Amino acid sequence: MFIITRGSAYMKRGSKTRLLLLVFAFLFTTTSVFPFTDQTTTERILKENRRFVEFINPCVTNFAEDKKEDYLNAYGKHFNADVAYLQSDYRRAYKRVYSSQGDMEKLYRDLVKNYYLEDSKTILDRLAPEIIRSKNKRARLYLTLGYRDRTVSWVHYTVADASNPKFYSYKLYKYVDAIKMARRSKRYAFLALFEGQNTETKRKIYNQLCKSEIQSGSKYMVRFIDLKDQDYINEMGKTYDEYEKAEKARNQEQPKKEADKPAVDTDGSAAYEPKVVKRVRFRNESRAARYLINGDFDMAEDLMREHIDDFNFKLITATFDVLSAGVKESTSTDKSGTEKSSAAKIDYEKYKIHLLDNYARISISKKSMLDTFVDLVKVEDDISVKNEEEQGTEAVPGVDSKKKEGAVAPEKKEDTAIKTEVKKEEKKEEKQKQ
Repeated sequence: MFIITRGSAYMKRGSKTRLLLLVFAFLFTTTSVFPFTDQTTTERILKENRRFVEFINPCVTNFAEDKKEDYLNAYGKHFNADVAYLQSDYRRAYKRVYSSQGDMEKLYRDLVKNYYLEDSKTILDRLAPEIIRSKNKRARLYLTLGYRDRTVSWVHYTVADASNPKFYSYKLYKYVDAIKMARRSKRYAFLALFEGQNTETKRKIYNQLCKSEIQSGSKYMVRFIDLKDQDYINEMGKTYDEYEKAEKARNQEQPKKEADKPAVDTDGSAAYEPKVVKRVRFRNESRAARYLINGDFDMAEDLMREHIDDFNFKLITATFDVLSAGVKESTSTDKSGTEKSSAAKIDYEKYKIHLLDNYARISISKKSMLDTFVDLVKVEDDISVKNEEEQGTEAVPGVDSKKKEGAVAPEKKEDTAIKTEVKKEEKKEEKQKQ
């Protein structure tokens, strides 16, 4: 009786293990099907890949025009993946996305290594001597942060390069982090360059910043632009009534155009509101001017940020303009054959393209490379795609889609196992006949 019960328990235990093995085998065989047959998953990876494609656009347009073909191939595969998704062919959409990420992984790796890491190191090393010589604590702090972020960018690049070669999405995420940190390191370097200037140069930079705001239609700090010290002090000491009388006299001499006149509503609210805004701006301008002439640039910056949008970008641009003008003056006056100063050797105009890229912007002289692909990309032919799937030459994750002519597809492990079992059975039959 004891033997029978143990045998029945053993039989039950064996049936459970067989059932579990069948379940695991089913899950193992279907895991490779779920990723590209599920609509929600395919939609998610398409959105993710679109962000990768758009993020790299300013990088390639600003620095690597020779990578246009590689970028076009990656975008073309993403475009056809989007078309396959609209056709409800999720299997093909997944494979095209995976292939597009494989091309972009190479493009990202090259850009991070040869452009962002190298350029950030070059800029930091080039500006470091002048910043350290200034003995400005704030400038040294910005320089330290710049070197720190450049090191963090290198860590992200190393992690991405050393990760699994087939995990393209993870690699691209790390490369994106590396580019962001390299960009921030260059921003810190440019802010350190501004902080390292003397008081007189900083006043010129703020004057250039306010002058550039006039072109965008802003009236902030207009009355203080290009004034000498005594005129600057006199303007700062004016009351609002004195300023309004002077402005009316100036407007009578130079009448306004019809387009510049403010619109007035029937209730008079529009006429009253500009007057209040003008009073607030006048008071804010006087306070900011007092801080600037006393050298309290941090206090002036807090006030000016309320009226000037994108302050850091415009401040660094003004810094490059002022320092470039100073370099031109020093080179024109230096007629002797003596060695020029280190500041005269820096070409600040070349740094403007890096400043634009730091804020993911494209140079005005260049056209977005992604926009030029509209007429170049083509939809895959359905007939050619079906022929590829029938012949087994479609793009498979981790396998090159282009196969050589005359090459035979390798046999699967299941087919070889079946053939060996058939051969064993044939041999057993032959022995039994003998």
